[in-house]
Amino acid sequence: MSVAASPRRLGHWVAHAMIVALLMLLSRADWVLSSLYHGDQSPGGICLAVVALFGVVLLALVPLALLLPAWLAEAALRVLTVAAAVYVFQPAIRALPLFPVELGAVHKIGLALGTLLLAWLAAAKLSSAHWRRMQAALVVGGLLFVTFPMLAVRAMDPVYVRVPTGTSAQGATVVLLLDELNAEAGEQIAAAITQAGGAPRTHRIRTVGASTITVIPEMFGGPHVPQARVCTPTAVCDRTGTFDFSRLRFDPSDGVHIVGFHHPYCAASGQASCARFAPPSRPPVSSLLCSFGRLLPGRKASDCDWFAADDWKAFRERVRDAAMQSPFWQSGGGTLYAHLPFPHPPGHLPSAGLAADYADNLQLAGQIAAQMWRQGHERFGAGFRLIVISDHPLRPTVWCKHAKYRETGCDVQPTAYEGQVPYIVSSGDDSDKTVPADNAHLFESTSSRGSR
Repeated sequence: MSVAASPRRLGHWVAHAMIVALLMLLSRADWVLSSLYHGDQSPGGICLAVVALFGVVLLALVPLALLLPAWLAEAALRVLTVAAAVYVFQPAIRALPLFPVELGAVHKIGLALGTLLLAWLAAAKLSSAHWRRMQAALVVGGLLFVTFPMLAVRAMDPVYVRVPTGTSAQGATVVLLLDELNAEAGEQIAAAITQAGGAPRTHRIRTVGASTITVIPEMFGGPHVPQARVCTPTAVCDRTGTFDFSRLRFDPSDGVHIVGFHHPYCAASGQASCARFAPPSRPPVSSLLCSFGRLLPGRKASDCDWFAADDWKAFRERVRDAAMQSPFWQSGGGTLYAHLPFPHPPGHLPSAGLAADYADNLQLAGQIAAQMWRQGHERFGAGFRLIVISDHPLRPTVWCKHAKYRETGCDVQPTAYEGQVPYIVSSGDDSDKTVPADNAHLFESTSSRGSR
């Protein structure tokens, strides 16, 4: 207990514990950035969770160091410092060819053993002077690793976006993006539009990505980012490129209105109106703590997703209502881009499996498409065009991991695995014959303001 009587030694433990806490916070930069990007946590909630984590780490490590013999306390804090630093750099480590996109148990165990080996070497072999230099290098390197993508994104040229290809500037167009809509399920959407009085033309096109975060940037003129991850509050990056919604510029004369979720659409400029919604999520402190476990064997990133059916039902209704009440409907024309969470799982049917939930959500999606057509045709007449498209098909490999569908069943049709989505066009005339090959570059884009 002589350590507790030495203010100098106490200051050493506090400083060392603060560095461990700082590195642990830097390792959760992806959680902070993703929470801001997707909007599922408020800035205040994020700050509360970060401060709570920092305080808890200090309150845990300092008393522990005081209770241990000096040599053991020093070794333990060194081990924790190296382990936390490796966790900071794990996104770069995971990008190495050794690792798949989704880490399996073997890879996670290998990472853990490698981290412990490095930590033991640092604790046992480095002198105090060398350790202090290494400690400083880890902190500075971690700060640069986290902040560099944010600085690099700011150097990007803005991307200027025009209305969807083939859309008449004098007419009115709704681009209805139904999330996780299978190609063959487009027939049911088209049938609903037909019953509402439309004459839809249905096609199947290739999807350029397996998830929303990889497809939407390319849809708005960004690069192909098959392994995209959030790297700033408004941008996604991978080794092939970067897309930043805050660098997106719409032409005000096009009258673009946006309603969406999951992406920071409203960070762009030039829209006539924008409404962005956050998907349901855990409370901030719980969400932050949950994110630490994603590298544990047997854990997946989706384990931290909030899966309350009632919350998702209310969320869907808010996004749907915003689309149906957008200022677009009171305008003289232009484009409404509506990214809606239909037929996106989960469903709200009690004790239903994935297939039943998806079928129910698909029926709701058809009702929305039909309502969009009726409302548009009544408001704008023959100049109205409805385009229905999707980002990617249903992903059973994602949803079958959730507890509900492990219990209730995850039998889905094999066609749900296909790499195609529907492209449906219904308009007052038959003038639009252009069908894209895939769902990339739905919007025309250029890096200069004057070009089309």
